[in-house]
Amino acid sequence: MQTIRQFEIVRALATHRHFGRAARALEISQPSLTRSLKEIERRLGVVLFDRKGVEPTVFGEMALRCGEPVLAGAADLIREIDLAKGLGAGKLTISAAMYPTDISVRRAIGLLAARHPRVSIELIHTDWLRATQMILKGEADVGVAELNAAEANSDLHVEQVRSSALHFFCAAKHPLAKRANLTVDDLMDYPWVAPSLPERMNPFLFEGRPFGFQDPSTGRFAPQIRVATFSDMREIVIAGSGLSAALPSQIKRELAEGVCVLLPIELPWLALNYGFITRRGRTLSPSASIFMDLVREIEGGLESDENGEATQKSTAVRRRARRRMSR
Repeated sequence: MQTIRQFEIVRALATHRHFGRAARALEISQPSLTRSLKEIERRLGVVLFDRKGVEPTVFGEMALRCGEPVLAGAADLIREIDLAKGLGAGKLTISAAMYPTDISVRRAIGLLAARHPRVSIELIHTDWLRATQMILKGEADVGVAELNAAEANSDLHVEQVRSSALHFFCAAKHPLAKRANLTVDDLMDYPWVAPSLPERMNPFLFEGRPFGFQDPSTGRFAPQIRVATFSDMREIVIAGSGLSAALPSQIKRELAEGVCVLLPIELPWLALNYGFITRRGRTLSPSASIFMDLVREIEGGLESDENGEATQKSTAVRRRARRRMSR
């Protein structure tokens, strides 16, 4: 095969396994697709697809293996040329995990879209591990997720955006809501509602407890109730007996309304550690750079607010302690 188009024809047939659907995907007629495939096979001297079922032959599988890097390289080349010409990529794909999506990513996308309405933006909600894999495969321009796996990969560039302690919370009617002293063992007696848990938490968790289970396929612990969005997590916790973790600012309204409470336990290993994940050596599009600047700006403002609230709480605690001592 000598042209990018020929590789695209082979991939379309392998993907759709149907001449009509493949032709529609390529925006050509079915007779034109059939003629093109015959010409490719004539030049190579082999049959690439069995016509019944449109299954790739052994030669078709070889063509697919060789063709994918060519297509990926061509897409990267076109993208780099567009960037060099100052045209931008036109489309921004962001893979983001649950916490950063709720805290800053959605707002940053809204601001970006308002300022640059012609940029096509796709937000892919996913867990932290797949967000990293999507960057490695070139399926997303920027990942915003837990950095645990990405930091060890030399093909990736990472930038930490947030490192913050999380706090367990539960419904106001939960059995633990009135307890003054809690341990990790107490927490593991109830189902956890969360996205997939980072590997760095493994040493602090134990098998055979109701909080979750160890996934044999990954070696990581998984929560008993796994969710993809923060709103799902919050509503499930408030409605039932599950526990989860959040920044206090994420559930500020629910705390004020008295439908949930923060639990009196601090765990140093229970923390957010997320940031930007990009492919090393790949030029960022203007829209990606603007998006990242907006996230930095939003996170910086939130950090200042959180530090101010923490200082106020600390001052209030000291005042209460002084009043008790003076009695």
